[in-house]
Amino acid sequence: MTKPTFYAIVVGVGSGTGASVARLFAKGYPVALLARKETSYAPVVEAITKAGGTAIGIATDVSDAAAVDAAFARIAQEWPEGKLAVAVYNAEAGFSYKPFLELTSEDLDRGLSTGA
Repeated sequence: MTKPTFYAIVVGVGSGTGASVARLFAKGYPVALLARKETSYAPVVEAITKAGGTAIGIATDVSDAAAVDAAFARIAQEWPEGKLAVAVYNAEAGFSYKPFLELTSEDLDRGLSTGA
């Protein structure tokens, strides 16, 4: 396998938007799929691979900083020459529905403490 120059990360790929976004990015990038459970990302990894793309799935609780660090270490191991091109956070996060620049630190903490 040739080393990718750029890769994408999609968090929250169990169904719907996240799974669709991951499949779209896989048309041009290797994709790392992060979800709390393997059962969430495994079907998407399989679909991407069957379509000729490159994808890895990593069980990650994104509310746990050590787990996120481990996920990035795994990605760096998989694609050591790679660089992050796209990051999509699609996990159910409980964000307040308002413009991003109006979010408070409490809004962000609540949203980011939700795992994928």
